[in-house]
Amino acid sequence: MTYSDVWTEGLTTLRKALTSADAGSVLLQPIVDAVIPMLADYQNPLRQNLPRKPGSGQNWIINRRSVGTTPAEWVADTDTVTADNGSYAQFTFAYRTLLAKGQVTRKLRATGASYIDVLMEEIEGKMLEYKNYEDQALVTGISSATTPEGMQYLCTVNQQVATTTVAGGGPLTLAFMDETDDLNAGNTNMIVMTKRSRRELSALQVSQKNYPDKIEVRGGFRMQEYNGSPIYTSTNIPNTLTFSGTTEGAQTGGSASSIYFVDTNHLWVGELTPVTLMPLAKTTSQYDEFDIFCDEVLVLRNPLCISKLIGVWDGS
Repeated sequence: MTYSDVWTEGLTTLRKALTSADAGSVLLQPIVDAVIPMLADYQNPLRQNLPRKPGSGQNWIINRRSVGTTPAEWVADTDTVTADNGSYAQFTFAYRTLLAKGQVTRKLRATGASYIDVLMEEIEGKMLEYKNYEDQALVTGISSATTPEGMQYLCTVNQQVATTTVAGGGPLTLAFMDETDDLNAGNTNMIVMTKRSRRELSALQVSQKNYPDKIEVRGGFRMQEYNGSPIYTSTNIPNTLTFSGTTEGAQTGGSASSIYFVDTNHLWVGELTPVTLMPLAKTTSQYDEFDIFCDEVLVLRNPLCISKLIGVWDGS
């Protein structure tokens, strides 16, 4: 069943429900609950293909193991083997809440074609805003008491390649793409960049007669690929990063960008509460209110399985 089929079926059921004098408020919520996650994923390949795992508690806890000084030895038949169990360090990723509030005013309800049409239009519009804020947190979120840490900051300095040491950045090259991909100790299966960087990469490939191919990913999307890895774009990766030497600076004031190489076996979204819609108690005659919310965090199991290319300048 396609997205449009489910959407149409949901609206039909809602309309039927609202014709019942006392059943409308009861039947409304289950249908909306089924449609809301689809709206979050609709035309959103990055969200659909970044794994999501159910979590519990206050934090997602990861135990990272460090290799000991003598991980293994070549020995003779009766030699004594050195016991070395390595060491573990615990890392926590705190769940954060993303909340959006919507309203349908009394006057809009009165002038609209029907209440349910007006409600669903407002929900769809609010979901677009919600998805944008979630995407922003996943790629460039700065860890705080309310915001999870995104790819830009989860990726450490040791896992980055810089296009140049000159302030302002340097042009994208296929050699830099390969070097950054090689720095990822896992198997890169997701590359995230801006649309500008994707255009530059396409131009580079065509200029070297290495014509970009397409690869199908979850959700039926056909994405441009590089070295067998699908390329996802995000409007929340800035093209305006400042770049000084080999360090990313502020997200405004410059003309540089970054590209992320990810192994999603080691990077995923931990969900304490999946995206949910909740109608709120009516407290005024002016409008009806609803909340859209989730509790989630981006979890990195192995810091060696994400890398980034920084200082990508558009060359203009």
